[in-house]
Amino acid sequence: MLIEKIIQDLRKGSHGAFNILYDMYADSLYGFVLANTKSPSLSEDIVQETFLKLWNYREQLKIEGSFKALLFLIAKQQMINTLRKQINQPDFEEYIKYCDSEKFADNSAEEKIFYDDFQEKLNKIKHLLSDRQREVFELSKIEGLKNKEIAEKLNISEQTVKNQLSAALKILRSELIKYHPLFIFLL
Repeated sequence: MLIEKIIQDLRKGSHGAFNILYDMYADSLYGFVLANTKSPSLSEDIVQETFLKLWNYREQLKIEGSFKALLFLIAKQQMINTLRKQINQPDFEEYIKYCDSEKFADNSAEEKIFYDDFQEKLNKIKHLLSDRQREVFELSKIEGLKNKEIAEKLNISEQTVKNQLSAALKILRSELIKYHPLFIFLL
């Protein structure tokens, strides 16, 4: 069956066409994501999210152009979104739950080492921030306070909080890219 026909069927809501595309591309997509994230669990989630997004937007799919390139572009965007969430929540609560789960006990030591290495590098990089940037970053991303709450607590304006947080994230991203290949997509 030609790819154009499969895409036409997918646009009409065919689960069979979706399954064919999944079987054709899931493994290579997983390899691409794994090479960038170095996390099997995260890679599986990103591949699933990519295909979910494909299904949700199936009616808008265009037949012209490379379907494979489109799929990899969606996956790349999913990696970026996932990474941004992780940067904005550096304690990786879900990541820890994954590492502690007995279902993945064989990989947990490796995953914990990876996570611990990330935390060590993040803590080292946080020392590059000014005292105010570090304080705002920790109140926002670690303690989970809203900008307004931080502004009140520190007796500064909300705009100052936004500026300090933005500057802190810019520094963290530019430094963390040196340690993890996926950070390259944020620049």
